[in-house]
Amino acid sequence: MALEIKNLSKSFGEKRILENFSQIFEEKGIYSLTGESGAGKTTLLRLISGLDTDYSGEIVGGGFKNVSFAFQEYRLFPELSALDNVIFANNDKKSEAVINEAKEMLLRLGIDEKDMSLLPSELSGGMKQRVSLARAFLRRTPILLLDEPTKELDNQNAALVLEEIKKQGQERLVILVSHNLDDVDALSAVKIPIK
Repeated sequence: MALEIKNLSKSFGEKRILENFSQIFEEKGIYSLTGESGAGKTTLLRLISGLDTDYSGEIVGGGFKNVSFAFQEYRLFPELSALDNVIFANNDKKSEAVINEAKEMLLRLGIDEKDMSLLPSELSGGMKQRVSLARAFLRRTPILLLDEPTKELDNQNAALVLEEIKKQGQERLVILVSHNLDDVDALSAVKIPIK
């Protein structure tokens, strides 16, 4: 067991988003949270990550130290290059091995070496998304959370990202939210309904 959620409830003011949600997630594998818009899928990711701690119930195994998160918003550091944004996810920032690993990950996600020195303001939306994903993929945590990981991507780049998500799911727990059901099916993800 990598993560256990027990009787989780979350409200925003008078509006109840999650009510007594319980789920056990295995240490490895890919899970997809499914449900209508506003059902609480992204909220659940934020609760698991520890970004939101205002809830009732219990989350065992979550929190910042255990989680790497790629948000819908890219959250890149504007003053750092694409490569440095990815390297920043690692504690050992000066290691040549980490630099090479970051470059290799960006290449696997379709970012050319010439573009790795660009600042976020110089990148397209799809490139920013892939840099954000590369940063999350390289952060060594037991849990990887992905919120709409292919939303800005064309089919070719989406396929590269999905291939990497499959690899990640062989090594750790991946929980994602995607409105693209073809992506979910391509990943053979376990579907967890959020009502």
